[in-house]
Amino acid sequence: MNVGQIDGVCRPMPDGPAELSSAWFDAWRTKDAGAIERMIAPEYVYVAPNGAVMNRDTILGIIRDPSYGLASGAHTEVSVIHLGADAALVRHHWRGQGTFRGRVFVDDHQCVMAWCRSDGRWRVHYEQASPIAQ
Repeated sequence: MNVGQIDGVCRPMPDGPAELSSAWFDAWRTKDAGAIERMIAPEYVYVAPNGAVMNRDTILGIIRDPSYGLASGAHTEVSVIHLGADAALVRHHWRGQGTFRGRVFVDDHQCVMAWCRSDGRWRVHYEQASPIAQ
């Protein structure tokens, strides 16, 4: 395991996609932008439920925005699909709510994250969230 800070405390960093996904979810919940920055790949791409495509800088801007916050939420149905020794997909169901730029949002999405390991370190390279039809 690598050593790094999680929630401002120096401790071993998780070293697999399942554990890293859990740390990623916790970092969003606690607004730990430093943890997100360490886990996000330089070429990261996020496809939002509305089809908007966002890059690493945009996502880091959101988590650092003082108006952003999660009031509640849960990631369920988490499953890891290994694509080899250095790549994995993590599928999960996200339900949550929060605020951003003065607006309340309510999410109910099926999500996929693509994790790749290079130089011995896992990073998230891609995420996509698809809304669940009500």
